[in-house]
Amino acid sequence: MNKQANTVYVLSGYAKCATSKNDKYKLGNKHSIGLLTTDKNYQENIKQHKNFIKQKGWESIMFCMVEEVEDINSLSNSVLISSFNRAQKNGQSLVVNDQAITVH
Repeated sequence: MNKQANTVYVLSGYAKCATSKNDKYKLGNKHSIGLLTTDKNYQENIKQHKNFIKQKGWESIMFCMVEEVEDINSLSNSVLISSFNRAQKNGQSLVVNDQAITVH
């Protein structure tokens, strides 16, 4: 099996809720986010990744850290495992922490 094909890049950071349509998140609150992508060239394609997140109702997107995950067994959180699988299937997956970083 091609080891590189299994690699998922986890871009961690934060974003601000930009839509009042979502009952789960309050407009204007910042939340920590994780974008899981199989895009090896994620740095060159950062604009497309940010557009994907904006389409999900988020703005002011900032990435602070990137990790490479090659083995799903290294993940212990069920949300991350599910997102890892979605990223491998769809190319990317967004995870948003329910707890706001800043509250407005």
